[in-house]
Amino acid sequence: MEYPILTEEVWKTYGTVQAVRGLSLHVRPQSVYGFLGPNGAGKSTTIRLVLGLQRPDRGDVYLFGRILARERLTVLRRIGALVEAPSLYPHLTGRENLEIHRRLLNLQKRDIDEALATVDLTGAADRMVRSYSSGMKQRLGIAQALLGNPELLILDEPTNGLDPAGIHEIRELVRNLPAHRGVTVFLSSHLLSEIEQVATHLAIISSGELKFEGTRDDLRELSRPTIRVEVDDTERALALLTGLGFRARGHDGRIEIAPAPSSADFPNIEAPDINTILVGEGIRVSHLSLEHRSLEELFLDLTRSPDAREAAV
Repeated sequence: MEYPILTEEVWKTYGTVQAVRGLSLHVRPQSVYGFLGPNGAGKSTTIRLVLGLQRPDRGDVYLFGRILARERLTVLRRIGALVEAPSLYPHLTGRENLEIHRRLLNLQKRDIDEALATVDLTGAADRMVRSYSSGMKQRLGIAQALLGNPELLILDEPTNGLDPAGIHEIRELVRNLPAHRGVTVFLSSHLLSEIEQVATHLAIISSGELKFEGTRDDLRELSRPTIRVEVDDTERALALLTGLGFRARGHDGRIEIAPAPSSADFPNIEAPDINTILVGEGIRVSHLSLEHRSLEELFLDLTRSPDAREAAV
């Protein structure tokens, strides 16, 4: 498979700060690839590396199977990008803004009409941009990035600062781009709730490191059930459960139980089984419940610092 974006063990350091640490990404053709992480996780640095604005200290960036450092101009012609806010002329119309870019790229006039239709701005094309809503301006910025029919579209936080209506417009647009334009979308955001609704594949990074890469279903599989139980002898219950291969933590009679990563049999073990195990050893159980982590909770767990994860245990 020829990945539109492939990074292999990419590192980037600024002084003493390691912004990207051994990052390996695999962006599939015609996917909406959600690139997730909290602010400061290394998302913007990664985008700069992918666009050739900076070079990695170690590792390689491949675009369409070619090493970016060797064939930068060739591969970048196949990419459109909207990073931060779009650069627009408010005293010109939407169409006139696109006309400037069309001439710079030496494209056909019909490319403007196609781009406007894709972002649903045909009816507002001849209005001054200063009269556009924030969502309309963002869609016009995406139209600029789509001029020339790129094979890869990179969007960095495209819903930042938008009201709910504008967010909905961008969400619907991004979700339909691969089918309507045959383009791969690389979508950076710090909001799982937004990415989850549009992305077919996701990557989660924290402190410059990749914490997860896969489909939405793969991410949901990580959200394994947690069993919460209250007992009369915390120390003995913890020793028993950890001896059986469970990851358990607790204090003051309250225990949280999750499967060890290697415990393939855990999905077949239900809360009543835990009750039977504990009661069978003479441990009194006063409360027991099965709870599933939300994807938001999983995201927070994956991206919190190692110190914070240790403190939570």
